[in-house]
Amino acid sequence: MSKYVGLIDCNNFYASCERVFDPSIQHKPVVVLSNNDGCVIARSSEAKKIGIKMGEPFFKCKDIFIKQSVKVFSSNYTLYADMSNRVMAIIKEHFEDVEVYSIDEAFVCVEDSSVERLHKEFVHLRNKILKWTGIPVSVGISKTKTLAKLAGRVAKKNTGVYCLSTSEDLPKALKDVPVGSVWGIGRRLEKKFHQKGIYNAYQLSVLDHKFAKSLGTVTLVRTILELKGVPCINLDFLPSAKRQITTSRAFGSSIHTLESLREAVSTYISRAAEKLRSQGSSCSTITVALSTNRFSQKESYKFFVKTQSLISSTDSTSRLISVGKSILESIFKKGLAYKKAHIFLSGLESSASKQYSLVDNVPSIVRESSLMRVLDKLNNSYGRDTLKYAVTGISRDWIMKREKKSQSYTTNWNEILTIQL
Repeated sequence: MSKYVGLIDCNNFYASCERVFDPSIQHKPVVVLSNNDGCVIARSSEAKKIGIKMGEPFFKCKDIFIKQSVKVFSSNYTLYADMSNRVMAIIKEHFEDVEVYSIDEAFVCVEDSSVERLHKEFVHLRNKILKWTGIPVSVGISKTKTLAKLAGRVAKKNTGVYCLSTSEDLPKALKDVPVGSVWGIGRRLEKKFHQKGIYNAYQLSVLDHKFAKSLGTVTLVRTILELKGVPCINLDFLPSAKRQITTSRAFGSSIHTLESLREAVSTYISRAAEKLRSQGSSCSTITVALSTNRFSQKESYKFFVKTQSLISSTDSTSRLISVGKSILESIFKKGLAYKKAHIFLSGLESSASKQYSLVDNVPSIVRESSLMRVLDKLNNSYGRDTLKYAVTGISRDWIMKREKKSQSYTTNWNEILTIQL
């Protein structure tokens, strides 16, 4: 029996999610835009072929969108997250060892004595995911996570399932992969490698370890070993808790008043506190920042930030909002048009091992923890903001623009897809 790593990757995931509920856009160019409909963050294969680039600002692409009849969507993260959960649930039914690497990727570890039988199993899984969810996936199979990533690149261009063995076909396959496309090699390292005459994955795989460590870190050495078929990066079945939680969004339109900024900052703190509690953490430091429009031609870019430490760590939305508002008032400057707010929660520790201070009112903290549990349970069951703090506002005129957002077909009864026979 041999151990193999499989990478199951959803093809053009955001665009594919939109196509599931609108069959009329199959085989047509589709793009999905970022927050506030700013830039292109996802493209279908057809959109790539007509030259639409990732990260291209929406306003620059309007002409080609009209000329090529491109279907444009605002980002619908609720829909994408739910579709991702459905795909991952199917994968977990087939394999015990699964690492959900991102919203559209999962690594699996499997033992088999026959590569042919393993290939058939993944073909069956691929067909099942497509039939049950409508999402097309590609599968790369190899001995290591890094090689599985490379095999996945080949799978997307060819049969959909590709096994990259560590035999004679490996050097040829590695020579066809640019060094910058190797998993874990960023632009900075790619530039260094080009200066040293290293342009493809094969040249990287035969690099001397001491020389490699001088260019990068021990992580680079692991990548080289993985390219040779030596497993060095294990699957992470239980992702570690985040060391910092960030909530940052651009406003739909510029904000000039302190009152509207209080609403926005309080809303972002509520979101960050939800994330904090979901991983069982408390924070001891909160940072609030404001920024103006960096692309404005009327005024220079401004960025204001302040950090405050708490006497003891907390996961209470109430307490964090109270401190956050105080910070906001201290950094707010009149007469400016603010475009973005940033919330950073740091100094994280496990809520189960929280250290109390001498001034803490323990009974009050226990009651507030119970309140937070009820708040999260209701919002998880009946939808976000079923219960919310009044300070987060009602109209929220500053909220980000998503003028081309599709419906929440799978999570909102009022927007469920209907079919007429």
